[in-house]
Amino acid sequence: MNSRLLKIFETGFIGLIGFTLIAQQQRRFQCAAPYFSFISHSELQQFFHRFPSLHVLDKFQVEHLLSVIRNQTTQTKDFRLYSDRLIRLLMEKAISEHSKKLVPPEGSQSQTPAQEIQFENKQFCVVVMVRSGNAFLGEALKVLPGASVGFILVQEHPQTKDPQLVYCKFPEDIDQKQVILTDAMITTGGRISTAIKVLQSNGVNQENIAAVNIVSCEKGLSKVLHQFPKVKLITAGVDYALNTIQDHRFPGVGDFGDRYFGTVDQ
Repeated sequence: MNSRLLKIFETGFIGLIGFTLIAQQQRRFQCAAPYFSFISHSELQQFFHRFPSLHVLDKFQVEHLLSVIRNQTTQTKDFRLYSDRLIRLLMEKAISEHSKKLVPPEGSQSQTPAQEIQFENKQFCVVVMVRSGNAFLGEALKVLPGASVGFILVQEHPQTKDPQLVYCKFPEDIDQKQVILTDAMITTGGRISTAIKVLQSNGVNQENIAAVNIVSCEKGLSKVLHQFPKVKLITAGVDYALNTIQDHRFPGVGDFGDRYFGTVDQ
């Protein structure tokens, strides 16, 4: 009798542990959780080894900004403010990864020979992935006021869920540009991969594309960088997985477009 009671107790206890773990997992992947789980430093180093064109902003530079936009209670005005600060850092990083030239400065005050690093705004084209990528445009044009701008809309097919091109408009000379492709997140990697293919079909080389986003997930990054190893991919953080609860397929910032543009109640 005692052994039967003990077995019943053990079964119930194991079931309670399982229920607790499921609840913790659901909380972990809750949309826009205050602190979503980034991959570890060692895992990130392995990612860098596999994909040399991946660039992740320094954790200590961005962790406060990310913690604010990940918090589901953050109001639109603060979400937009902290997102813009983060976008500015990402844009500066994207520019730093593109080619530049050294020229002698005019009227230098220095007593020692110096060279100035320069680039021309017009050599860049900021390609916005509608709609969350539109959030990057304000900061992008502050950093690159002379850059041209292109737009691309990729949406999932309602039945197959495959990404499909809906609309694109690029400068005629985009094949001569250094392209900064902006989107808020990389989830499955399907949308961004489709956009890169469209750019390639318009004559843009992989080496001339920098894909910039705020948060990526491990699976989506791997897909994109396996397919396009020479594309520079710049992000502020890498999550373990997608949040698939309630069919929300986002890393841990929620629906960025709705939150940034204020089209959802908070």
